[in-house]
Amino acid sequence: MDSISKAKALIALMLLVVATVASGEFFYDESVSVEMTTVDSKTLTFAVGKAAKFATSVNGRSHQQSPLTTHRGYQYAAYYDSDRQVCIGRRKLPNSEWQVIRFDDHKIKSNDAHNTVVIGICHTDGTIHVAFDHHATPLKYRVSKHGVANDPSSVKWEASLFGTIQHSLGSITSDTRVTYPRFFNAPDGNLMLYYRGGTSGNGDGCIEEYDGQKNSWTDGLGKFISRDIGSFEAGGKVSLYRCPYMNDLSYAGERLHASWIWRDRFKKTKASNQHDLCYAYSDDDGRTWLNSNNQVIGKTGADLIHLNSPGLTVAPVPIHSGLTNQNTQYAYADGSVHIVMGQHVEGTRDRFYRHYWRNVNGLWNNETLPFNGRRPKLLGDKDGSLFLVFSEDEEEHLRIAKGTPNADQMAWEWTNIELPFQLSVSGEPLVDCVRWEREKILSIYCQEEPEKLIETNKSGPVDGFPAPLLVLDVRFADGVH
Repeated sequence: MDSISKAKALIALMLLVVATVASGEFFYDESVSVEMTTVDSKTLTFAVGKAAKFATSVNGRSHQQSPLTTHRGYQYAAYYDSDRQVCIGRRKLPNSEWQVIRFDDHKIKSNDAHNTVVIGICHTDGTIHVAFDHHATPLKYRVSKHGVANDPSSVKWEASLFGTIQHSLGSITSDTRVTYPRFFNAPDGNLMLYYRGGTSGNGDGCIEEYDGQKNSWTDGLGKFISRDIGSFEAGGKVSLYRCPYMNDLSYAGERLHASWIWRDRFKKTKASNQHDLCYAYSDDDGRTWLNSNNQVIGKTGADLIHLNSPGLTVAPVPIHSGLTNQNTQYAYADGSVHIVMGQHVEGTRDRFYRHYWRNVNGLWNNETLPFNGRRPKLLGDKDGSLFLVFSEDEEEHLRIAKGTPNADQMAWEWTNIELPFQLSVSGEPLVDCVRWEREKILSIYCQEEPEKLIETNKSGPVDGFPAPLLVLDVRFADGVH
């Protein structure tokens, strides 16, 4: 082939790639297809340096659990745009354009990566709920009119669908120091909310329920994990206070599963004080809590779960083990549950993901995975295969790993699912759990790495370079069920 022919062939190939990218559809092989959509081309990042507290990204943090959810053929995403406004995008599935509501009555003032936006939909009455901008601060919350999500095609997507900012859940007054709110759906159509009341190393776990039949928040819930019952001793020091760092709260069938680690406070709160994997479940929507041995260990609002609750610790992990907090879990209706957290390999400073699982008989096992990254999200299919979504520590590339179980589900062989492109993301990719359970389509919420960094020595709120917020739809053609 002469040089002119080579040039023509190269141009043709480049045009094909450009056309494929522009369409948003990528195909790597017959087993995986990925469609990428842009929710918003300019979303908030923080400047690198003193201005950023804890991270430069606030759109995509593991403690959001899921700022992306699906109901009645529409998908919804919550985030901050580059003007620091709270936004809710929606699109008609599978591939309509995103429509965005930008609320102009509140802007995030800090550069604190704790202060995320979270969204939830009550499937019974079709209300959309949003909580935003919290780090040990009063609740900020708004809710839509009834039926907005149950008949989405009948409403014009605009801010007037939502009420004003509230600082309580109707008649329910929350703790005055709210952090890490997250919504999740109950199987009866109600909407649940978890948050930490208090501060790091000195906070309670709280749970609330929105009743879609009564169109109101339920009285009598609240605290279920105590910050100050029991004392913890390590290295000759004693802690009287702690907080739970929740992995996830998620239903499987009628059962609600919760797993967390403790962070104790000695002289001050530190990540190195994190220890022990804890697990509890509830069969009455968060009222009564049982341990892995099926013994009642707590009653929400009355008899709180605490450090010394019997059978609460399912995997002892000492302090200084490099435990990451607020990781991920996936539960099955047969009572089995899987948890993935980052921690040091025993006797080393090397950090890898550790997979913990409870089998159908209630026995706990664990294995160290041969890879690591930022805080991940975990999903599973009915055949016991697991899918871990994460970004790398160094390169920040989006990754999906699949764990295929052996015959007795006592070990998983982990392989990398090769995506048809390489994408660097800012923060931690999150997933649409509702869509996965209904369609087994893996929708991933992620903010693309900014084109350039903005650095500053200032300690106040300084914006970084705006970055696109994306949703990737990954479809598997190899038997995901």
